[in-house]
Amino acid sequence: MNTLASAITEAVEAVRAQFTGHPVEVVPDGTGGVFVTVEDVSVGPSYAPAVTWLGFQISAAYPDADVYPHYVGPLSRTDGQSHGPAVQSTGWRGQPALQISRRSNRRDAIVDSAALKAERIRRWLADQ
Repeated sequence: MNTLASAITEAVEAVRAQFTGHPVEVVPDGTGGVFVTVEDVSVGPSYAPAVTWLGFQISAAYPDADVYPHYVGPLSRTDGQSHGPAVQSTGWRGQPALQISRRSNRRDAIVDSAALKAERIRRWLADQ
């Protein structure tokens, strides 16, 4: 494993703290960043299944770069509606996934951490 920048190590620890009690897998991306997968994340009753994984990459440019996009396991809406334009079917790290495109255009690197962004994505999806 390559030595990770302290900002990335701290970001991973913040993700673990944000999602305490959830398994968190961290895999080096080979360029100084990491792929993070948080298991057993609730996305609420609007989806089947209501619990899935949440994945994202923290790039080597973090904290200067946004953590974007995020991915979840395949989900169906329980109301039968389609996903909105910010959600596309794709794959992530060799498995089927939904990509959630929620770029932070007014991102503040001091406030907008990888952990808070992951939680905002989870909440946004649950509120759809």
